[in-house]
Amino acid sequence: MACIAVRAASQLSVTKAARVASARPALSASRVALRKASAPSPRLSSGVATQAGVEIAQLAGEAGFIAGTAFTMIGITLVGLAMGFVLLRVESLVEEGKL
Repeated sequence: MACIAVRAASQLSVTKAARVASARPALSASRVALRKASAPSPRLSSGVATQAGVEIAQLAGEAGFIAGTAFTMIGITLVGLAMGFVLLRVESLVEEGKL
């Protein structure tokens, strides 16, 4: 029963596709050529390319600032770790009664 339904559906879609294809007018070769010739070609404008170049140059100019900030943060982190280990050592000496 299901097989019959599948066959009927496939024949219906083929028939419908054939009717739609026959209803469309065929394009002549000259109309196809005109359609392709009149379509605008996608290309970037020079203003967009220039603006992107300026943004890249500005970002490259900030590299020194970014690197300086990163090294400062790394330095602060290392100093904090060193102070933490010193405090742990002092705490252990106080608990043993040596200090």
